[in-house]
Amino acid sequence: MTNIAIFDLDHTLISVDCSNEWINYMCAQGFVDDPKGFLAQKNAFDIAYRQGMVDMRAFYDFILYPIKGKAVTEMVCHFEQFVRDTIPQYIYTQGLQQLQMHKDNGDEILLISASMVDLVQSIGQLLGFAKDNIIGVNTQKSQGIYTGEVIEPLSFSKGKCIHYQAWLSAQEKAYQTSYFYSDSINDQALLTEVDYAMCVNPDAKLYALATKNCWSVCYWEQTAGDLLYKPDNVS
Repeated sequence: MTNIAIFDLDHTLISVDCSNEWINYMCAQGFVDDPKGFLAQKNAFDIAYRQGMVDMRAFYDFILYPIKGKAVTEMVCHFEQFVRDTIPQYIYTQGLQQLQMHKDNGDEILLISASMVDLVQSIGQLLGFAKDNIIGVNTQKSQGIYTGEVIEPLSFSKGKCIHYQAWLSAQEKAYQTSYFYSDSINDQALLTEVDYAMCVNPDAKLYALATKNCWSVCYWEQTAGDLLYKPDNVS
């Protein structure tokens, strides 16, 4: 029977938050009238996210506002350019190796991210995920135009469990063993649900939870050796 390996995206397979990088891109492309103020708001959301207290609906109202009313056909070109020019430099080599290991073992691989699907689809396919095995926050479109709204449930926190179960229900086979790779305390619900919780460069709260629950902890580095959070007592 096949196993399934689930991966978070931001700060797990890549060393950055793709939403933050997209915000930087929008500012550079002139989508934002007040880049300085917009970036300050982004930083406030970052702090709340790291504390596990972020309001994701408010965040999506914020990040989608610059593209509200824009045509999907126009934005597709921007999303593709952004991913092509920005993301490859941030991919963890160890993440790619782990993906390949699961593929070589015959495991299914699934990407579930709290970033918007318009970004996650392109990045996920770059990393080798099948299109149908990529889940992100669904953005609402009407007559080919972004409305600035999202479709619930969001693939965030407990919402990842909902999307995972919906994905499982659509499959024609069962999976024997499940793995989930994530860096964030916000993914506690799905980490608890799977057979093997794999904590990658865990934030401080997730590291404490991993220690308590005897979950696996691993550290992936970029070529430059940048690490996110690493306790002094971990080699």
